[in-house]
Amino acid sequence: MSIHHKKIWYAPHKFEAYGEEEINAVEACLRVGWLAPGPITEKFECEVAKIYKKNFGIMVNSGSSANVLALLIAGLEPGDEVITPACTFSTTVAPIVQLRLKPVFCDVEIGSYVPSVQQVMDKVSATTKALFLPNLIGSKPDWDRLKAELIMLGRQDILLIEDSCDTITSTPVTDISVASFYSSHIITAGGGGGMVMCNQKEQRDKALQYRDWGRMGTNTENFSERFGHDIDGIEYDFKFLYPLLGYNFKSTEMNAAFGLEQMKKLPFFQQKRRDNIANYVQQLKELEQFGLVLPKQHDSMDWLALPLMLPNRKPLLQKLEDCEIQTRVCFAGNVTRHPAYRQYLQEFPNSDRIMSDGFLVGAHHGLETDDINYVCSVIKAHVMNASSMKNV
Repeated sequence: MSIHHKKIWYAPHKFEAYGEEEINAVEACLRVGWLAPGPITEKFECEVAKIYKKNFGIMVNSGSSANVLALLIAGLEPGDEVITPACTFSTTVAPIVQLRLKPVFCDVEIGSYVPSVQQVMDKVSATTKALFLPNLIGSKPDWDRLKAELIMLGRQDILLIEDSCDTITSTPVTDISVASFYSSHIITAGGGGGMVMCNQKEQRDKALQYRDWGRMGTNTENFSERFGHDIDGIEYDFKFLYPLLGYNFKSTEMNAAFGLEQMKKLPFFQQKRRDNIANYVQQLKELEQFGLVLPKQHDSMDWLALPLMLPNRKPLLQKLEDCEIQTRVCFAGNVTRHPAYRQYLQEFPNSDRIMSDGFLVGAHHGLETDDINYVCSVIKAHVMNASSMKNV
């Protein structure tokens, strides 16, 4: 095993994530003096929405906030059933529960970490109102086939809501999509930021209201436009008229300026990650005979990180961390086993196996070939040594 000179972070670290272009864009924004969402935010919203093939984008402060807005603008009512996988990230499920919707959980496939079409369709019932599925770790459900199956079933009324926080992708068939620009993701908007995207102007307008404190609102400072609205006989300022119970999910113009510069680098970031994943798979495939599970469709997804599975994973994770290689588990695993969600506790064989065996290592655009080689050498040495010890 070769000696390595730097820590291998799970996500881009410091200047692996950004450079002078982003710094200059944020500085220019500060010199203009407008900090709230403005024209730069609008441009960023348009650019991201184009990728997702949506008419509108609404930038918010995080992907988790965007998930809340996605469900709020979907027209769902308390008690409506929403199909979502058990193997997930917590803030895909949290807004379903918080908005008093009914989560109907399904299992996922080993190696893809997302549900198959059959696993989803088996959960569809007469009371299903939406699918809310994450593109977990960058893997994608077969959205096109899901849409086709729902049409064949005569259930085109079921909304397709895509939590794409872990990747940047194009999914035209979904009704609502969500993106995240958290610092560990494929692009970042200065360490945070998210976006909800939709096709209907009514949904866009409602998302803006929920995002901006629930107010009816207007950006104009024209006095004659602001006043003239009646509340119980009181003439009131339109800027502070509240038809909805809202939030402050606003991002900033600086985040959008940072994100626009990252967008220019997106093709490079995506290709670099694909190359890193391909390198990992090529080097580690010989370990499948020892129980290591590699990702399916590794060459057709924009993975957030490299997902792996190995029985009795803890000694390997300890070895990786000792060798300055940062690791993560596969997010929630079976989320219904966590304290906040135990009211929904169910056994899901694949999600449970991912929870016990799954882990992630970095595959981001800040890593070089030598870094990948080093990680692979540590994994190989441990797995092969553990296998030889079993055979003694």
